[in-house]
Amino acid sequence: MTNEFVLSELLLYIVPVIIIFVVQKYLKSYLKFFDKYPLNLAILLLPLWLTLIHLFSKLIFGFSLIPFILFITAFALGLQLYDYIRRIDMFTFQEYYMPASQLISKMFSAFLVGLVLLRIYTYF
Repeated sequence: MTNEFVLSELLLYIVPVIIIFVVQKYLKSYLKFFDKYPLNLAILLLPLWLTLIHLFSKLIFGFSLIPFILFITAFALGLQLYDYIRRIDMFTFQEYYMPASQLISKMFSAFLVGLVLLRIYTYF
């Protein structure tokens, strides 16, 4: 059985929107600080996505789905790395950094959206 809705749960829905707004408005110039490994909004949101996945999974199931999600993401990264290495002559992490971070952010976002929709469905 899922937990009852409490008013503080609204923070879980509002905080990502606020953080995205603040980063886009005030911190965008700092994202290009590192030349070799540039940051983007998706990379900055990964810790927040993990935290929200943990909190929503605790609300819905009563236990955290983080180990399962990390395992599935690591497996997908392994498949992507295998395919990436087959197509190139020499591997450098600097070139693989952005495709890997994009895959991680897409997977975490998909898991988070799924959990949010499941939370809304189980509450109503």
